[in-house]
Amino acid sequence: MSLQMSSKLLGSCGRLKKYYCTKISIGSIVVGNLKNLKVGNRVRVSKLITEYEILKFADLTLDYNPIHITSQKKIVHGAYLNGLVSGVIGTKLPGAGTIVVEQLLRFPNPCYAGDTIEITVEVVSIRKIIKCKYKCVANMERLVLEGEAKLILGESTIQKIGTGK
Repeated sequence: MSLQMSSKLLGSCGRLKKYYCTKISIGSIVVGNLKNLKVGNRVRVSKLITEYEILKFADLTLDYNPIHITSQKKIVHGAYLNGLVSGVIGTKLPGAGTIVVEQLLRFPNPCYAGDTIEITVEVVSIRKIIKCKYKCVANMERLVLEGEAKLILGESTIQKIGTGK
């Protein structure tokens, strides 16, 4: 990130400004209770995507493609959107201890800095492997990511469910 870009993100005291907003709404599930996991359980999380986050992600991944960094309408990295989905899967539904073993992703439209996305994850089958589908919709109008994943529960999670602890 260039010094000029960095200075836009610094406050008057030289501290980084934080630009984010997260709203979580959970349907019929009890977060953190995998015993209640059922087909059809769904979770939605809304998040404002900021220019700061795009630049920070570029720093972390070394992906300084101009479409993300210097274009007038900065396009959000697809991997960043997928990371947000992964965060929902690992913390909300199915929740802690979940491991993604396979994913299919599609990015039908671009997502831009300043867009508010709604991430929706839904459980579609539960066996040894849990299958879910998900999508990210920007500004309640534009599908920017859709996909499906196969998930397993980590050993510690399976043991907790088996013992009820």
